[in-house]
Amino acid sequence: MKYGLQFIKDNIILLLILSFGLFLRIYDLGHESFWFDETISSIAAISMIENGIPVFPSGLFYSRAILNTFFIAVSFSFLGVSEFAGRLPSVILGTLTILLVYYMGSRWGNKRVGLLAAILVAFSVWEIAWSRQARMYQQLQFFYLLSLYLFYEYVNHRNKKHLGLLIASFAATILSHVFGYVLIGVFLVFIAAYFLKEKHYNVPGKKSVLYIALVLVLLLGLAYNRGVISNVVQTQVNYYDEYIYFLKGNLGFALFFAVPGATVLLSRDWSKGLLLTMSFIIPFYVIFFHVLLFATRYLYFVIPAMLVLVAYFLDFVINHTSEMASRKCSRLFSYGDRQYPCSKVRPIVCSITMIFLIVLMYLSPAFTFMPKEAYDLGPNAPRSDFRKAYSYVDSNMQPGDVVVSAWTAPAQFYLGKNDYWLAFNVMGTGMEPFTVENATRDKYSNSIVIKDTEMLKNVTCQHERGWIVTDTLAWHKISPQSRDFIESNTTRQLQDPTIRVYMWDHTNESVCPSL
Repeated sequence: MKYGLQFIKDNIILLLILSFGLFLRIYDLGHESFWFDETISSIAAISMIENGIPVFPSGLFYSRAILNTFFIAVSFSFLGVSEFAGRLPSVILGTLTILLVYYMGSRWGNKRVGLLAAILVAFSVWEIAWSRQARMYQQLQFFYLLSLYLFYEYVNHRNKKHLGLLIASFAATILSHVFGYVLIGVFLVFIAAYFLKEKHYNVPGKKSVLYIALVLVLLLGLAYNRGVISNVVQTQVNYYDEYIYFLKGNLGFALFFAVPGATVLLSRDWSKGLLLTMSFIIPFYVIFFHVLLFATRYLYFVIPAMLVLVAYFLDFVINHTSEMASRKCSRLFSYGDRQYPCSKVRPIVCSITMIFLIVLMYLSPAFTFMPKEAYDLGPNAPRSDFRKAYSYVDSNMQPGDVVVSAWTAPAQFYLGKNDYWLAFNVMGTGMEPFTVENATRDKYSNSIVIKDTEMLKNVTCQHERGWIVTDTLAWHKISPQSRDFIESNTTRQLQDPTIRVYMWDHTNESVCPSL
């Protein structure tokens, strides 16, 4: 009891940060409908519960982010299938990320660096938003950062416990997202610089580090065999301006403080500075120039490393300002050869800096101290109210009705069925990546693919009654001819800024009116 009270007293600020961070992440967690990608993870998790493996109704095995699918399946098993349960693993890992950046900052710098980093992560709108999604990005972020920490600790201390944890964390990162492979590049660059800089040719433990380098090279070969490297090399894009514009808005002042923070850490400890700097520069290069889809969520996993650098910069400001103020104070209150130390200067400077930081965070849209009703996830992650749409369809459909959806996974999750996919070019690479059986069925719900307006007309004639569900993003991506046909030959049943529901009914008509 006494130890517990002392622990709380010693860590009261950290515990408050963690409590507020958890509150912002879990508040009203199940209020919003799943968006498209969340339903993909969820139907895969349901299949894992029912069948032992994540297989879509089409028979396609969903291997992507399989560890995330497992975590969601565990949550569904204990709490039931719901938006809250699906998102809870990300909430837990998001809160643990706050603790991890504190621990990393405290161990590598000092307690103040850790607390500053924890504050920035806890109240970042971007961090909060993606800690509330039933997807793999928060999980990737946590294990990526943990792998960086464990790798550095092992290289410098050769502790077998760190090595075992590093192997587990690295594997978890790879199983969370294909972006986990960038750790190989980060680690290899660090090892090369480590030996060139320090010339550690005769120090104990050299062989173990070289063995790690060899294993990393072998893993690089594995990534090549899986097509990861060839896909990166063959893809040539330039999203630099778009991503930088986004980062300015979603990190605010933190983006500009990260660069001097890297300089500060490099001057204090070049190895830590190099590792943290490479941990976001290498992924940024790959995502900016070699990933076809523009998706701001792809940058998310490296953000805590940048915020740790921001904390180093703020710590430098506090130290530098305190030293200057102390010298001036000492000169001001010196008499002859006697100087009186100004012991309260540093706490005052620290308090002023913290107030300044909180004001900056309060004024910046990149941070929040209050929960939001909705969080913007970026242009390729619209928060469409699929739950509302399919609840309406479920309440009003009759036996024999068919369902046509522009996004099939939400229909499969909320309705338990989908008959036709109103196909469109989802990612700019055609419809084929989202289909099976020679592009005749969609891969998520095994729905029949409607490839053009003529096929859509035939479907509405073959079935007396049916429903068409599309969100705003898909509505603008399907062909103008299909949009015109839907507006002219069906009845709009439901529409809000995010979703549209249409119905056709030929029950009392002898001839299909669209023919």
